Amino acid sequence: MPSQKAPAPRNQKRQLSTEVEPTTDSSPPPTAKRRKLDNQRHRTPNSFWDNLSRQWLTPRALQEFDRRTVWPAAPVPPDRTDKKDIDLTQLKRLARHGGPSLGKLRAYPEPGTADFSHQTMDSSQLGSRKRARTGRDSDTSSKTRRTSAYDPSFQQHLIDHGVYPDGYDDNDDGFVYPDNWEEIHERLAKPRPSLSPSRFPREEFRKFEKANMQALTENKVMSKAFPVIAGTARIPSQYNLPFGNLKDLTDGSITKAKPDFYDGTGPAELHKQIRAELGPYIVPSTNTAAPCLPNFFTEGKGPDGSSAVCKRQALYDGALGARGIQELRSYVVGEPSYDYNAYTISSTYDGGSGALTIYSTHPVPSKDSQNPIEYHMTQLRGWMMTDTPDTFRQGASALRNARDWAQEKRKELIAAANGKAPNTESSELDSSTHSLLSPSTNGIVEQESDTSTDELALNGTLASSIHRTSIGPRKDPPPKASSSRRMTRGLARVSEDLGDENS
Repeated sequence: MPSQKAPAPRNQKRQLSTEVEPTTDSSPPPTAKRRKLDNQRHRTPNSFWDNLSRQWLTPRALQEFDRRTVWPAAPVPPDRTDKKDIDLTQLKRLARHGGPSLGKLRAYPEPGTADFSHQTMDSSQLGSRKRARTGRDSDTSSKTRRTSAYDPSFQQHLIDHGVYPDGYDDNDDGFVYPDNWEEIHERLAKPRPSLSPSRFPREEFRKFEKANMQALTENKVMSKAFPVIAGTARIPSQYNLPFGNLKDLTDGSITKAKPDFYDGTGPAELHKQIRAELGPYIVPSTNTAAPCLPNFFTEGKGPDGSSAVCKRQALYDGALGARGIQELRSYVVGEPSYDYNAYTISSTYDGGSGALTIYSTHPVPSKDSQNPIEYHMTQLRGWMMTDTPDTFRQGASALRNARDWAQEKRKELIAAANGKAPNTESSELDSSTHSLLSPSTNGIVEQESDTSTDELALNGTLASSIHRTSIGPRKDPPPKASSSRRMTRGLARVSEDLGDENS
């Protein structure tokens, strides 16, 4: 009886293995779980690959090829044996004597070359043998390596839609530089007293080196090392915010941008009607409290990250920012207008090598009717931040100057746009009230304040609050005597604080 029941489990396993056949694109997935995995694995639409002018051999391209290739199902061999004709006694005798001869099989080791009788397998070898039996070895290895959406095919897609990276020259007529390239260079080279050797000595540089060395992931680089470079300017900013509210830059077949860091302006600073009309271009997030009109970006990578991917992300961010600035400038002028100047800055920081690079992105009119606007990325400067204290001071000064410069350009453009919008006085009133009640901060608190915008932000806020309290635009009735005395004491206390700081 045991001899008759023994083959049953093997037959069941063999039947299960033959029932699981590879599915093709024409047949639907067997289960909802398989359908969910397929949707997560193939999120890039077919149009992305069909419209590429050049196909790059990337892991994503190979996955798409495998997905589109219809592999024929393995044929099931016919059952050529009849159970009635099997002589169990003869079969057992053959098995006791070693079974059929395998000497004529190719790549079969000769007898005696390997002796596994006294060897034991550890857990790792047992696991590998188990994966080999179940056929899941390839699945396990494929999960260890992640494919990035920002591969050469992604960059080729941007180029096909008129978004050109730094150094790209399609017509051999020279790179396209912005007209204010020298102006930006001069601004980046401006020294900052907060980074002078007396205020940022060698010991502080050593602390930065240690923080950068201990940052083993991208998140740690952007939360520990990058804030030391960026400083503590009072500029509205945000980390890792998906740009889900912006209109697609190309045809909608690429992923949404998600900058590691960006600077913008408070929503209340811009007229409500302008935000409603140009929202798909200047309001990046569905969270309306997030900074809008972004024109400064930073993409970071950890020691194991790819600098090429980081640069492609900065190219994508810069094009979105330049498009928003261009739309707002056209709103002010009343028609599409190009001055061939750059108002958008993007930067990359590689935590592994300590390389900081700053780029500008500006739009120009295109001759292509399908892509009427081209966006050109141009490198401005680059530094090795972990080289010497002087190199760090130069790079950090340039990045902080770039943030200040981008904020100035935003404020100038917003002031001109608010002047074109109706009910300008009420908009200015809401803007001033918002700045008094909720001053903007960027959440970076690991460094002391910077120069210019950084060091004078507190004094400017206090002075503006005094001015608005005493001679503000609102003409309210005079307060009661008790509240007037409290206001007088508060103003006197603020004046004493200002006197102490100026001294």
